[in-house]
Amino acid sequence: MRWDSPAAAKSVRASAADETALDLADVPAAVVCATCGQPDCSGCDAALDEPTQGSGVMAIIPWERPGQGLLVRWWSTAHLATLNHRAFFAGLPDGPWRPALTFALVSELLAVTGLALTALLLSMPFMPWLPRLLLHDTVVRQAMVEALGWGIPGLALVMVGLHVLHGLFTDRAAQREGSRRRGRGLRFGLYGCAWDVVTMPLGLVLVALTDGLAGVSKALPLGLTAPGQAVRGYLASVHGLSPDQARAATRRAGRWTGGALLALLLLAVVIGSALAS
Repeated sequence: MRWDSPAAAKSVRASAADETALDLADVPAAVVCATCGQPDCSGCDAALDEPTQGSGVMAIIPWERPGQGLLVRWWSTAHLATLNHRAFFAGLPDGPWRPALTFALVSELLAVTGLALTALLLSMPFMPWLPRLLLHDTVVRQAMVEALGWGIPGLALVMVGLHVLHGLFTDRAAQREGSRRRGRGLRFGLYGCAWDVVTMPLGLVLVALTDGLAGVSKALPLGLTAPGQAVRGYLASVHGLSPDQARAATRRAGRWTGGALLALLLLAVVIGSALAS
């Protein structure tokens, strides 16, 4: 077979694709560009210094890399953590918690803001008088501003807290299954906030702009499926658990997080009742 023939070229392309898929399955962190977050990147900004953490592992999270704008780093990280969640969290490196906390706060604020705007837009056909009322009634307008001003940051903080608990519960559940390794549950929980923003209205709009409708159809169900798959990948890679142990730990962490959410809702009801009376 001639190497410059169409058949040979097709064979070479197929072989290269197989090798890329094999690399992604075996060593996910090595084939994802640390700067732009794309698996097919040949290495951009190679001249930048490689920041490493205490473990000596290079920072592969775009948010923690220098050299690009805030929005680019945020969206690259949110995109990776959601649409490539299993590989992202399986290769989650050790590192400081402050950058992860900043990422979580930005993500949840954007997620809740986008959700509030969507709710307002969807309510317009049922309340066509609302814009005129807000425009002319100072009391109603002030109440709306205060509700949004307190509600959006408050709900964002609650969501960040729940993700933190989920990450810490995941490490605890891994220990119950026999893991003796040092976990990264706090960073896992904080970067898990990406699921909320990408799978909600604002994130889906961004996915449509960057990945098209195919990306939207892929992202839509990930709000339900990504957490469990990401936890199992994290437990298998970071804690070295078997598939059965990882599944058991995932269920246990989910139950504990659900219990914390229920307790939080009950507390909110009690506080709301006390304030109303």
